Amino acid sequence: MKTYSITREKAAIQLWVSTRTIDRYVKGGKLSYKKVANKVLLAKEEIDDLKEEFSLLHNEVKSELIWEATTSSSTSHSSDSIALKSEIDQAVDEKIDKLFLIFKEKDKMIEEKNKVIFMLQQRIWELETKIQTMIALPDYNREKQEAILEKQKLEERISKLKEAIRAEKVKNFVIMIFSIVFIWIAIFLLIKYQIIS
Repeated sequence: MKTYSITREKAAIQLWVSTRTIDRYVKGGKLSYKKVANKVLLAKEEIDDLKEEFSLLHNEVKSELIWEATTSSSTSHSSDSIALKSEIDQAVDEKIDKLFLIFKEKDKMIEEKNKVIFMLQQRIWELETKIQTMIALPDYNREKQEAILEKQKLEERISKLKEAIRAEKVKNFVIMIFSIVFIWIAIFLLIKYQIIS
């Protein structure tokens, strides 16, 4: 049974890697974990295995460098130890150059990912700003109800005003009819009694 007792930070120190690398190992299934009280704990046995694997890898690289240096020195048939040392140094320098190029590529990749992260953070900030200016749903519903009530009140006022205008038009029309009738009666009476020739 596995013992989950090592934190990510402690594992990173033991393996000489970053916590991001530990996270990648966890995500890739290379390391199993347990969450205890919001802490990620890793299996001690798996960390020890990885430590051993890294140690073996380190020894392999070291022996490979020495082997490359000795084989190249044996082809030149030189038994001089200084020449052997310089060839080992050269082989080490070549390996370091290769590693440097790999790190350079990794740095470029990390820089590109950082740009993407920055853009995403900016987008999140914009969305958070929009959310802050937006109205919450309950407030929106309340404001919508108030707007509907206000609209109904306005429609009632409009209909009352329309009624008043219609009544005023009818009243004016009746007054105008009475005025015309009165004028015709007056003209008729004036003509009848020959006041107007």
